[in-house]
Amino acid sequence: MRRESGVPFLYAGIYAVVLVLVPLAFLIFYALHLSASRLFYHVLTSAVEQSFLQGTISTAFSLGVGLLFGVLLVLYTGRFKNVIISLLLITYVMPGLIMALGIISIFGFSSRFWEIIYGNVIYNAPMIAVLAFSTGSTTSKMEVYSAKTMGARDSDVIRRFYLPNSLRGGMLGGILTFVLTFEGFSLPLIIGGPRFSTMEVMIYQFKSIFPTFSNFPFSTASFLGVLQLIILMVPLYVYISIRTQSRRNDSGLPIPLRKYNKIALTGLLIFLVFIMIPLFGMFIKYPIWQINLTAITTKLQISMTALISNTLLFSFVSTFAAFMISIIITVYRLSMRNQFIVLLPLILSPVTLALSYFLVYGELIPTTLLIILIFTVVAVPLNIRMLTQATDTLPPSEKYSSRILGDSSISSFFKVQLPRIKWEISTIVSLTFITVMGEFSSIVTVYTASTETITIGIYRLLLLKYTDGVYYLTEIFLIAIFISSFFINHIGKSGPLGQA
Repeated sequence: MRRESGVPFLYAGIYAVVLVLVPLAFLIFYALHLSASRLFYHVLTSAVEQSFLQGTISTAFSLGVGLLFGVLLVLYTGRFKNVIISLLLITYVMPGLIMALGIISIFGFSSRFWEIIYGNVIYNAPMIAVLAFSTGSTTSKMEVYSAKTMGARDSDVIRRFYLPNSLRGGMLGGILTFVLTFEGFSLPLIIGGPRFSTMEVMIYQFKSIFPTFSNFPFSTASFLGVLQLIILMVPLYVYISIRTQSRRNDSGLPIPLRKYNKIALTGLLIFLVFIMIPLFGMFIKYPIWQINLTAITTKLQISMTALISNTLLFSFVSTFAAFMISIIITVYRLSMRNQFIVLLPLILSPVTLALSYFLVYGELIPTTLLIILIFTVVAVPLNIRMLTQATDTLPPSEKYSSRILGDSSISSFFKVQLPRIKWEISTIVSLTFITVMGEFSSIVTVYTASTETITIGIYRLLLLKYTDGVYYLTEIFLIAIFISSFFINHIGKSGPLGQA
């Protein structure tokens, strides 16, 4: 056991040095060579203000909406629950670029700031709702029936049992929402314009469009990346500290409050309409049967086969690598300090992460490997969080029984834990694959002509002002996401999301 205890520190050390500390050091080194003007500080102040403003308002609205409908999802026990969750997950795994295009197709540019907020809410509120449902559904049925026996009303049960338990997952989602909206990229980039640019947008622009004409051309972008990292240190620490342990509820008791099924279903349908309006509007305005693939490939000067092949290659390889790293980290249960190091990529926003890796490895490895590396590190935090929650549902006696018989931590995981959470594993892998498949903000920072993906193709068509092609290619991508999302939830129905 003593020999094995050094293994997690070795893995954490290698991971931290190669994937976090060295890129971070290069980022800081470039940032120290900043040559700033008064105009830059004006731009910086505006970007920081917009990041905080959009992050705070979006989080407040998303948390309120997501928590409400998360409780409704707990109360609803009908046959359409899996379908509803599948539809909710669409917005979470969907690229922000597509959400921005959907909003523009409905509202144009009538109110840019509130369109960004609306996009953030319909992107993050479903994620909060699913997380709230995941923890809210662990409410003990025995405790609920005991309370009702003692005279508790239905409103008391919801307020004292379901709401507090749902709030645990909701708060986790709220913190993650603040980080994601503070790092907002696609919505401010496509909808906002210069006035509503966040720090993330400015990092991309100073790297790809306005590099500094000096020996350190990316010093301005690096400075913004370091500043954003410092700001998000506290939310990340809180995010890591929150433990949303759930328990497997195998009680044979009937579901409490079943009589509210119809009310809950009505509320959930209203929620779905609220978040799906941009997507419906897109399909109505641009019928997919009018697509012209030849025109799209001619505009992009790249074949559709190449776009799809690149997308699948990057997704498969990075998903596998991220999952294997996550298994090692989850099995060895790193300390809070080591977890903080491992999850640092979460505050190295996708654009900042891509920039730092470009500075370190851009000339050392092919762009294809660079993109896979970036995608892998982007996916690791999500994998770790979901995998940890899945293993936390297992009784300690199951997790440690084989260890007593002499198995190593890794061997015990594959022999005992993996078979018990196989449905959750399928869900985690599939969700990661779809998330990586739709990644846009990081790859747009480093891609080359030979490494374009579908999301890059959509963005290039937008820059070329080929509006029809933008929406038709987007609709093809959305259909693929919907099919995958439904399949994900179907195979994972024995996991936490499928348990009522």
